[in-house]
Amino acid sequence: MDILQAVSEREGFHVFLQKVLAAKKRVLILSMGGGNDYIGAYAIAKLISKYHPMVEVFFASSIDISGDYKPLIKVKNNLFTINDFLPNFNFEIKNHTLRLIAQGIKNEKMNLPYFVSINNNDPEKTRYSYQELFDEIMPDCIFTVDNGGDSITGGLDGANGFDQANLNALLGMKRKTYHLVIGPGCDGESSIEDFNQCILTQFEDFRGIFDFGEAVDLVYDNVMHNSEVMLEMDHRWSTMRIIFEANTKVKQGFGDDLFTVPRHNQNQIFPFNILQSVLAFGYN
Repeated sequence: MDILQAVSEREGFHVFLQKVLAAKKRVLILSMGGGNDYIGAYAIAKLISKYHPMVEVFFASSIDISGDYKPLIKVKNNLFTINDFLPNFNFEIKNHTLRLIAQGIKNEKMNLPYFVSINNNDPEKTRYSYQELFDEIMPDCIFTVDNGGDSITGGLDGANGFDQANLNALLGMKRKTYHLVIGPGCDGESSIEDFNQCILTQFEDFRGIFDFGEAVDLVYDNVMHNSEVMLEMDHRWSTMRIIFEANTKVKQGFGDDLFTVPRHNQNQIFPFNILQSVLAFGYN
């Protein structure tokens, strides 16, 4: 398997969704990490709403919650929601996911987002937290989302990294789950070779590589003014900023051009058409 070759034959992501969502009514989109992963989840929700308007979509994000962070509201022991879509900007809020979500889904007729408090050092507690989420929502389809792909390659932190540890804990619950890697490589933590090796070892679970451009277009206008979503510094761009850049380059006909990912000083190099793709896996 070589994603450099497979990307030239990819279909639109809506084709994959059409196969998965037949007869589904309640879909959960769960971010393995915080921050821009949730904007990737938002893009998936917008695409689902366009092609499957009768499907009810729920958002959730896996985050480390320590202390009281307004405007979170406790629903269950490790499950929270938010009642204010536009909280004031507050530098004291540790996890900026709250502001990203608030800005990303404002003015949308979508369900309130959920936040799952995760203990990264205890898989059993992580599964307990996810079970609280499932009991609350009762989804008949689960998508897990990760921008970049460290959840499957291990990235810089290996198997003990936040995203991969969360995914492994959830998969241990043996529920049918579709895992989506948006913008493979955009986190700067993995190489093309890492993805090829990962797909090879999980080939029975691999469902393909798809064009994510339409989903990106659906959210751009609503997040383009968010400074955290569009972060662009010399050595650190946000993952979504990189995906937006890739989408523009693909539209301009430069999809095969190479881009050095400005994150973590790892000098990972990817063509734009891969950074504008989504890898899909189906488990259990």
